[in-house]
Amino acid sequence: MGLSLHYRGSLTDKRAVHQLVEEVEDIAKAMNWKYTILDEDWSKAPTAGLDNTDTGGIQITGTLALKGISFQVHPKCEWVYLFFNASCVISSPVQVAMSASEGYPAHAQWHAVKTQFAGPDAHVAIVRLLRYLKGKYLHDLEVTDEGKYWETGDYEYLKAQIEKLGMAIEMVGMALENLDQGSSEEDIVERIEQVLRELRRRDS
Repeated sequence: MGLSLHYRGSLTDKRAVHQLVEEVEDIAKAMNWKYTILDEDWSKAPTAGLDNTDTGGIQITGTLALKGISFQVHPKCEWVYLFFNASCVISSPVQVAMSASEGYPAHAQWHAVKTQFAGPDAHVAIVRLLRYLKGKYLHDLEVTDEGKYWETGDYEYLKAQIEKLGMAIEMVGMALENLDQGSSEEDIVERIEQVLRELRRRDS
């Protein structure tokens, strides 16, 4: 739960992949963002899969066959993936690992980056960078913005949406804390629905 950006698309010219990576890397360095670069062989089929670790987690193993860069604009923001498969479609390590058994997808798949807990400025930074990259490298880029900033450029609306969702998350958390330890799943669902109904009444 939380406000997110959704995007999908592909490189207009596969020869520009390294130029895109260099530009985004320069921006990440200037802004002190964390980033990761992949430069794997597109001629090799991906063999990545998901394996359990000794500590009970999950890790990605094998070849991804991805080129590109991912970055994080804020410690409380999810990572933005600009990795490309051999068809020049935006992908991610998890997408490759999950789809390897069914064949590598050539079509564009949606990616999401949650900005809710990073605040409106982080959201705006991602939108502005994606808009720049769309004009230069990703002409078919599609973006769906739950804060409507991509479509409108309205910062105050974006800020209000983040605050509204923040209040909803807080209220749901408090409602769950107040439930008895022996509450059933039906009790939990009913309490969440009650909180959401209350929020809808406030907005109407």
